[in-house]
Amino acid sequence: MDAWPNETPAPSEEPARLWHEGRFAEAAQHYAARAAELPEPAEALLWQGHALRLAGDAEAALAAYARAAAEAPADPAPHRHAGHALRAAGRAEEAWGRYMMAVALETGATSGPAAEAAVAALAEADPAPPEPPRPAPIARPAAAALPSPPPPRPTSPPATPAPRMVTMLAPPPRPRMAMLRAGTSAASRGAAPSGSGIAFDVSDLLLHFGGRRTLTGIQRVQASLLGAALGAGLDAAYLAFDRDRTAWRAVPAEALQRLLAAAAAGSDTADEAWIAARDPVLEMAARGRQHAFAPGTSLVNLGNSWGIPDYFRGLRAAQRSSGLRYVPFLHDCVPLVMPEHCVRTLVQDYVRWFSSMGVHAHGVLCNSECTRADGRRFLDALLPGLELPMEVVRLDADPRGNAPADPSALDGTRAPRPPEPYVLFVATIESRKDHLTAFRAWLALLRRHGPARVPRLVCVGAQGWHAEAAMNLLEGSPELSRHVVLLHDVSDGGLAALYQDCLFTLYNSHYEGWGLPVTESLAWGKVPVVPAHSALLESGEGVAILIDPQSEASMAAAVERLLFEPGALQAAEMAVAALPARRRWGMVLNQVVSALASFAKEPVAPVQDRISLPLGLHLPLHRADETAPDLTIALSEMVREGSGWRPASEWGTALAGGPARLRLPLPPGTEGLLRLHLELRAEGGGTVRLALFADSAPAGGAQITDLPAGDFATALPVTVAPGATALELELDAPEGTGLRGLMLCRDDDLLARLSFLEAQGLPSPQIG
Repeated sequence: MDAWPNETPAPSEEPARLWHEGRFAEAAQHYAARAAELPEPAEALLWQGHALRLAGDAEAALAAYARAAAEAPADPAPHRHAGHALRAAGRAEEAWGRYMMAVALETGATSGPAAEAAVAALAEADPAPPEPPRPAPIARPAAAALPSPPPPRPTSPPATPAPRMVTMLAPPPRPRMAMLRAGTSAASRGAAPSGSGIAFDVSDLLLHFGGRRTLTGIQRVQASLLGAALGAGLDAAYLAFDRDRTAWRAVPAEALQRLLAAAAAGSDTADEAWIAARDPVLEMAARGRQHAFAPGTSLVNLGNSWGIPDYFRGLRAAQRSSGLRYVPFLHDCVPLVMPEHCVRTLVQDYVRWFSSMGVHAHGVLCNSECTRADGRRFLDALLPGLELPMEVVRLDADPRGNAPADPSALDGTRAPRPPEPYVLFVATIESRKDHLTAFRAWLALLRRHGPARVPRLVCVGAQGWHAEAAMNLLEGSPELSRHVVLLHDVSDGGLAALYQDCLFTLYNSHYEGWGLPVTESLAWGKVPVVPAHSALLESGEGVAILIDPQSEASMAAAVERLLFEPGALQAAEMAVAALPARRRWGMVLNQVVSALASFAKEPVAPVQDRISLPLGLHLPLHRADETAPDLTIALSEMVREGSGWRPASEWGTALAGGPARLRLPLPPGTEGLLRLHLELRAEGGGTVRLALFADSAPAGGAQITDLPAGDFATALPVTVAPGATALELELDAPEGTGLRGLMLCRDDDLLARLSFLEAQGLPSPQIG
């Protein structure tokens, strides 16, 4: 007898009576008929299986248990009794798989000593099915009365209803693969939900502060908006992403506010005051309290997450558990528009991020109409018809409140001192900012007018990528190098002093999402000289001096006009002074908050409905190094779920130890027999245990024993029920095992199967 505490009695007395009379086949027919009548037939199907076992029909009993499991996917009893039936039939390996599933559903344990002990206990238990309660005795008729004739016995058994099609693993494709287990992991206890409806992700800002103190570009915008939120006491959470746990940790608002103030107060990274403000925040970001998102929270990324591995995997987990809404700030699409002016690794990081961003986001903040148009264009090509809402939040705020002008911060540098005139160029020295054209124009001016009449060009910014041509020109011309001043790691106070005392500014970028130095120039009342393209037409606000892009002659002519044409600089300065007063960063923040409220009202396709895995697509799981957005990149990112994976590498994705889960979103209308092909890598020996789920309900399992060393491939046949939206596969494998790729195709798609097999044995040619 096998009686667990949750075992329930048989659903009626008539089949129980037949059971105790030894008429098991007839009892099974009654249970089948009862199951066809019930809205929840699992219990009746379970008893049908018991009766069929005693009637000697093991295969029919297993089919009844399978139907009971399909009707009640969270109930361990059908799997437990199927295991007993298999063990009694001498099919011990398959029995072990059913026992593992029963233990997983009963206790939540899918591996480890406790699970193994529970399975062993089931394997030693009495395999006999339980008995239904004996029915009450039938009252006999009075002696004088003639007994009623017995009801006619049916000439044929009642028709058993056709079993519903359920999603499950089909029979093993070859002897080395056998049914093993399926189950769910125990739910982890998280922290109580905290924070309001807004959470700011400050991960990249803290990564920046780990090595630098002064801010540029995106970090300056992010710090300004966060400073406005902290200063206004906005009810929001401030979070840092923990890539090891694929979760977020809370950063206390007071500590973050002290850190931002310390960053603005100087540039020395060895300053004790800076270290005292920085280190506690970095410690909290690494080991502080794990944050649990309140339902419906908007996670706002004011900076970027391009280079943070597994960011979207953590985001998907939070979106499933709390309905988290993700809102990134799109600062530009330069790596897509002009990849030739970006270092290749940045382009690859950005492409990976952008390919997945549209799949996960609920709205996008953009800093200009130009950026919104670029973002819309690339998203429409990637995900046609998505209609992701995008709001423009202009960065036309006054930067002068960040820190007062502090000329002493420039002591010890080559920065000019008043009243010496100079022109200011604030930008990282890199290919995209086109210092080369500026240096050539300055050299032409020096040769045309002489050094006494040409002011110095002060360039503020660290040296970046692809700047060799500009630096070679500077180093090769003593005349030019005396007139060009290079400064970096300038504090906010020092930068304010440079803006305050310059003649005018120059910003010669090849392309911009906004152009913050242009806004800073206008805020200090200084005329910016900029090329006529991209968002510089917006940030220039109609008063910037426009030049032909990348034209040495046009730049030199504009500078000559401002320097030597009487009244030209004053007239341009009057146009700048006539602009409306700069708005505060608090007003920009209010626009961000308003956009978040607008996004929350707009219908957007659920994340899980935006993309599916095309049947027959060979999907590699290595780190994508493409230089253009592609949905394959997003799919490769999306199929890996949970914390069981290491970051993708050049060959594939290694398991992190313990179960790792794949989630494969199915195309609408997918049903019938499919094959799931897996490309694996192992160190040799051990076993891979596989558990299949359909829309999170257990659907079977398998194992691969005695793993070969190196790369190999296998396939799982899967029967998909109508209406299924996603398959999930849990892999539990030894350390050193990983997944190189996968393909899901129809069982009769011989061309896809052949292509997959050829990919395993034939090298891929490098074209070009």
